[in-house]
Amino acid sequence: MFDRSTFRLTAWVVVAALLIGNVRQAQAQSGTAVKDIQVSSFFGHEIIFSARIESLIEVQQASILIQDQASGIVRVQPLVVGENGQTEFHFDTSQNILPPFVRVSFWYQAALANGQTYTSDMYYTDYIDNRFGEWQSRGAGALSVHWYSSDEAFGQAALDRAQAGLQAIGNLLPLDLSQPVDIYIYATPDDLQGALYLGGETWEAGHANPALGVVMVAIAPGPQQGIEMEQRIPHELAHVILYRQVGGGYNNLPTWLREGMATLAELYPNPDYDRALTDASRKGTLIPLKDLCASFPPNVGQAFLAYAESRSFTRYLRDTYGASSLLGLANVYADGLDCDKGITRALGASLEQLDIRWREAVLGENAARLAFRNMAPFLVLLAVILIVPLWGAVNLIRRKGNHHGSKKQP
Repeated sequence: MFDRSTFRLTAWVVVAALLIGNVRQAQAQSGTAVKDIQVSSFFGHEIIFSARIESLIEVQQASILIQDQASGIVRVQPLVVGENGQTEFHFDTSQNILPPFVRVSFWYQAALANGQTYTSDMYYTDYIDNRFGEWQSRGAGALSVHWYSSDEAFGQAALDRAQAGLQAIGNLLPLDLSQPVDIYIYATPDDLQGALYLGGETWEAGHANPALGVVMVAIAPGPQQGIEMEQRIPHELAHVILYRQVGGGYNNLPTWLREGMATLAELYPNPDYDRALTDASRKGTLIPLKDLCASFPPNVGQAFLAYAESRSFTRYLRDTYGASSLLGLANVYADGLDCDKGITRALGASLEQLDIRWREAVLGENAARLAFRNMAPFLVLLAVILIVPLWGAVNLIRRKGNHHGSKKQP
C-alpha cells in the first residue's frame, strides 16, 4: 500500500501536462486565462489537477468541472485560488470510482468581480492504470495493444492475434473501426483483478468495456501465451464490435447471446466446451437457455457449462438461420424485447422450442422425436399416396355392396 508521500516521490507517477488534449491557452476578453495545467494520477486513489488562473479582474470564486466518458456525470468542485492564481484539486478516485483507462474531461470556471463568468476551454486526460510503470504499445490502424511485462515480440504477437480475431469477428458481424480499440494485457489475473476492483468491477481473465473501446485481458508471457491470446483477445474484441452494432441497447441482449457470439470469435476455442456439453447432456444436467438470459451462474463449473452451451446454441442458430440472423436477433433484443419475445419475433420460434431443437440436432437428445420430425414430410406424402387408392377401393367395395343389397329386395 502506498501512502501519499510515497506517491509524490515515485518516479512512475504520470505528469500529463504535455499529454492533455487541447492545451491552448484560453483567453477571454476580460484578460482571464488558465495556464500551467498539469495532471498527475495515482490509479485507484486520486487524480491531482493543478493550474494557474491569470486574470486582470479579481477572481471572486473558481471551480473545476470534471466529467468522465463512462458516466457522463459532471462534478463541480470549488477551488481555492492562492497567490498568483495557483489552484490544486485532489479528485478522490477511491470514492468517485472510475473505470480503468477512461477519458476524463475537465475545464475551469471563474466568477469575476465585474459580474462576468469565465469558462475555459475543455481539456482531457486518460485515467491510466500506472501501478506497473510505463505501458509499451504497438498499433495498426484503429487497433492498439499495450503491455508492460515482456518484449516487443510479445506485443507484436498480441497485435497479430487481435487482427486475426477481427477477421473472425467479421464473419459474424460488420466491423466498425471508426473509433480506436485499445487492448491492455496484464501479466497475471491478480494484476487484472486489481484494476477491475479499483474500477468497481470484478472478473477473471478478461473484461471489455465496449462503450470505451477498451479490452483488458490477463496473459502471462510463456509457452501458453499464444493459445491464451487466441482465446481471450478475440473474445473481448467481439464484445466491442457487437456493442458498436447495436448501440446503447447492448445491455438488453441476453447473456447467452453476448457470450455466445464472443466465444464464436475465439480463434482457439476451449476443447473442454464440447466435453462439458456431452457430459451434461448424458447426465441430464444441461442448463435451460431461459436461465441464461439475465446472467450466468456464479459457480465456476456451472459458468463454464453456460459458456459452452451459449457457444453451441449460438453456432446452431448461425448454421440454421445464417450469420446475418444473429445481428438481426441482437438488434431486436437491443430494442427492448424480452428474452423469449425477441427470439420469437426474429426467428419465428420460441426460446424453448429452439432449445429443444438445438439439443436434438447438436447433442442427439430425443433421437426418435428428431427422426420422426425429419421423416414427417415423407410420411405425409406416403400417407397421401396410400390413402387415396385405399379410399377409392373402399368406396368401390361399398358401392358394390349397396348394389347387391338392392337386388335382394322384393
